[in-house]
Amino acid sequence: MTKWSFEADYFTACNCDWGCPCNFNAPPTEGRCMGWGAWHITKGQFGTTQLDGTRFALYYKFPGPVDQGQGTASAYVDSSATAEQRQALEAIGTGAAGGGVFALFGEQLVTTWLPTKFVAIEFDFREGVGRVRIGGFGEAECELLSYPDGTVIRPWTELPHGIEYKRALMTNAKRWWWRDDAHLLASYANKYGALAKVRFTQDGCVG
Repeated sequence: MTKWSFEADYFTACNCDWGCPCNFNAPPTEGRCMGWGAWHITKGQFGTTQLDGTRFALYYKFPGPVDQGQGTASAYVDSSATAEQRQALEAIGTGAAGGGVFALFGEQLVTTWLPTKFVAIEFDFREGVGRVRIGGFGEAECELLSYPDGTVIRPWTELPHGIEYKRALMTNAKRWWWRDDAHLLASYANKYGALAKVRFTQDGCVG
């Protein structure tokens, strides 16, 4: 297996309420999972291929709890990446190159992979507020959580054994939507969002 590693800024959102019960081995809010993540790689390498500055995203849909599988998914890779970078990011995202959670989802929990799309990926976050757009397939606006009186809060979740991230800022996905084929369609407001800095290798999440 090719050795690889990357450090990235990461955003994720799903159809669960804030905090996402799936992070704590509880049933998803709606009994099903519709979620996605986007990675902006600040430093990375796949074999001899440099990945600095590239981006990719994954969308998953499960009819029930994630651990019951039967998922449908698609990978979205930075269209500005070189051919070698595209191959590397697709291999990582779909789990073909290992990577812990990537392999778990890609090879065990997802039974239907839609074709990979090569699209422009916008990723712009500052201090927990920002926006991500995956071509014409999906988009999210993220803001800090707040109390009813308007007081802004910044709750962090620590997951020392986490396979997606070890520490993340819980946020409000003010709105997010997805439309890809007839299989991946969703539109939500004021749901779970999280931002994290992550480190991965072919063995999984290491920071």
